[in-house]
Amino acid sequence: MIRRKEIKLVLLIQVLLLGILYGLSIFEKISKDTFVLVLGTLVFCNTLFFLILYIESKKIEKLSIDMNRILNGDYSIDIKDYEEGDISNLKNDIYKMTIKLREQTEQSRKDKKYLEEILSDISHQLKTPLTSMYVINDLFLEDKDMEPVVRREFLIKNKNQLERIEWLVTSLLKMSRLDSGTETMKKRKIKASELIESVVEPLKIPIELKSQILKIEYKKNPTLFIDPNWTREALVNILKNAHEHTEEDGILKIIVDETPIYFEFIISDTGCGISKEDLPHIFERFYKGKENKESIGIGLHMAKKIIMLQQGDIKATSNKKGTTFEIKFYKRDY
Repeated sequence: MIRRKEIKLVLLIQVLLLGILYGLSIFEKISKDTFVLVLGTLVFCNTLFFLILYIESKKIEKLSIDMNRILNGDYSIDIKDYEEGDISNLKNDIYKMTIKLREQTEQSRKDKKYLEEILSDISHQLKTPLTSMYVINDLFLEDKDMEPVVRREFLIKNKNQLERIEWLVTSLLKMSRLDSGTETMKKRKIKASELIESVVEPLKIPIELKSQILKIEYKKNPTLFIDPNWTREALVNILKNAHEHTEEDGILKIIVDETPIYFEFIISDTGCGISKEDLPHIFERFYKGKENKESIGIGLHMAKKIIMLQQGDIKATSNKKGTTFEIKFYKRDY
């Protein structure tokens, strides 16, 4: 790129040369033909120099216009250059910067859309239990002579709605930590039997109240290298889903197995199964099946997220006799 100092230097040298040539021609040190030839050469070089300077200035002017368009958010401009020279190198650097700005803007747009969606979903999920609680509260205010039995029934319903809101808020906080990438998996070695015991513990009473039978089969009892807390969260959500969708006296089953490639947990139930229309969507956030109006649609989404963050895999199969979840943790990290 030609700078002002270089232009001044070239002009000064030309003036000096012209002065020397003029002086020599006066003292007849060179012939007039030679003087004309040298002068013509200087004029030609000078013209060529300013032509190059004009072309360079036009390139810089166009580059300035392109940069202003980029600064105004137009990232569709392709200014990469395959020529050599300082301006071409600058254009290629600006092109790389444009690509990064475009990617950052696109990611920012996706993050904004995701935030709008999740806020809308949270608002919708909280609206249902809050509406129910408002209705119950209004009944308490209007009916001063409400029967104790009825009052107790309404209070139990209110308690259930409060528990639902608490679980929803807690789950959303956990999910947001996972989605934002702020939560890292803290892996350590743990026996499969120890993990399964911690998974079953919080569900023992609910399972007993529905007179369900829980079967645990260890084909092998391997030592896994996983995040035990988050993995427990994932497996609890899956077992909880199986428990809730299985009738009284139904059977829940957990199988632990190991192959040369992966560790496997199979959680199955004898519930009513998942329809073919719903099955492809059960791991989507806030997805509710057509026949499952009470579900919030967070548990299975979170379970898959946790498993995938540990380079694992999960799939579900279902029919009218029940549903089976297969969870695999691959041995690449062992």
